[in-house]
Amino acid sequence: GTAVHTKAAFNNGPHRYGVVERTYSEHVASGFDTLSMSQYSTLPADLKAGAIKRAYDNARKNIASGNYADGTVRNFTCQTCHMNPVRGQGSWIGGITRNDLPLHDLTGGNFWTPVAIQYMDDRGTLRLGGGIPSAERSQMNAGVTRAKANLTNAAALNVSGNTLKVINLTGHKLISGYPEGRRMWLNVKWYDGANQLVREDGAYGNLQVTVKGQSFTVRSLLNLSDPNLRIYEAHGAITQQWAQQLLQMGKSTSMPVAFDRVTGAVTKTLGAVAAQAPGSYQQSFHFVLNNYVASDTRIPPWRMSRAEARTRNALPVPANQFGNPADSGVYNYWDQIALNPPSQATRATISLMYQPTSWEYMQFLHLANTGANNFLKDTGKNLFDAWRNTGMAEPYVMASTNWTR
Repeated sequence: GTAVHTKAAFNNGPHRYGVVERTYSEHVASGFDTLSMSQYSTLPADLKAGAIKRAYDNARKNIASGNYADGTVRNFTCQTCHMNPVRGQGSWIGGITRNDLPLHDLTGGNFWTPVAIQYMDDRGTLRLGGGIPSAERSQMNAGVTRAKANLTNAAALNVSGNTLKVINLTGHKLISGYPEGRRMWLNVKWYDGANQLVREDGAYGNLQVTVKGQSFTVRSLLNLSDPNLRIYEAHGAITQQWAQQLLQMGKSTSMPVAFDRVTGAVTKTLGAVAAQAPGSYQQSFHFVLNNYVASDTRIPPWRMSRAEARTRNALPVPANQFGNPADSGVYNYWDQIALNPPSQATRATISLMYQPTSWEYMQFLHLANTGANNFLKDTGKNLFDAWRNTGMAEPYVMASTNWTR
């Protein structure tokens, strides 16, 4: 009953309410938000590469200073990387030629969704849109190519002895964006002197699963509990307190919160989460209902402030990763891993893998769709069908290097 301007939503930034899709906040908390083109030379040597160098080179392609045409200083903003300046006209009707026209590219790293959309369009299973013309399909496919180029420019690997360094060459976390189903990990294949594979860390391959009584072969990370697996991802969760509130608001106690990734059996319901000990939580792919970040191992950007990241719900989880800086400090923009080579290994190939949509996420979307909404009742099944028949979002190699004893 009080005035609208006194409400919390009008007195707090949007970042105070969310725990997912923190890309802008990750960037604002980093050193890139206030770094100008003229300060590029002050960056550490290993950051003058990939997406950062590409943004710098593009800004200076038509204007030597890298600034805007009117002299305004250009910083390493989101637009600098994802809408790089080009020479052209903003309108074909009396438009003037500019040297700093932002190219409306906006490419990210999702190379699978455009393929899935076209597959579903061919089968009439898109719920919105449909009838995509050939010219638009060509543009979507060009976007796939650009997305893969973005991924190639996003990271670098550096080996020194038995230490591996994974360097974030972006202005946000590596990886960023919508976290559900996205993951990046290290695949390491160890070989002996006879060139025989001794061990594979982060192996990806065929997995036999059951989906609603049917058997399928899908592809996924084979051993999520592998002690040598280094994976970069975020996991959302529902807290016990929030689960109790959801029940009070009418959600069913039997609503599935998590499934077994092989059998598809429900491993946790909302009622079970509500009955847990106070302060506990349950990981879940329920994007809308998640209110907590259970883990976040994604690599921070350069000079990401711990204090600012905390304010913006963008901290690593746990917060003591990547150098564990003091409250007034900044996180490392790299991850340093102590390699664990088998005694008989003489060499190894190391690949940084990225997958935009995992089997575990696809399974959840399929099984959690109860069919209660007639318009969307087949969406989970149709999306699963598209995923299986378009390569299962096969991981892309972002960077690679070698280790030798």
